[in-house]
Amino acid sequence: MLVNSAVFGPLDVDNEHIFNMPQGLYGFEEIDNYALITKQEEDVTLMWYQAINQTIPCFVVFNPFEIIDGYEPEMEPEDLRAFGGKTDGLVFLVIAAVPRDVSKTTVNLKSPIVIDPKNRVAKQIILANKDYPIRFYLSGEDEESAER
Repeated sequence: MLVNSAVFGPLDVDNEHIFNMPQGLYGFEEIDNYALITKQEEDVTLMWYQAINQTIPCFVVFNPFEIIDGYEPEMEPEDLRAFGGKTDGLVFLVIAAVPRDVSKTTVNLKSPIVIDPKNRVAKQIILANKDYPIRFYLSGEDEESAER
């Protein structure tokens, strides 16, 4: 499928990387189809979650298991039911906020995008875990020191 990417311009994206989000993303509920675009750069995989029918929104996303030691997302029962009651095979992505000073990049650990690659359905959820922040600094800074 041809996707007009905000970052790369027109791209041909395999259907297996196109996901339906019936409820959309928080703040973008009306947009229900996204493509997961990945680029391999040396030893890191860069990813974008791109709306299909328009160039915006386009989000930088990360696999939280690759950037946070011990990330153990706990889904609420209603969210788990949306994926057939099991987490096996599900993919979790966290949305990044990348400011001009990239050293201040944060990710939202509390509200990941959950993807079922088999059914190509995705949903943004709020985790049952109480200890995951909405704004986690990738640099290791805490929120208070980063604001100085």
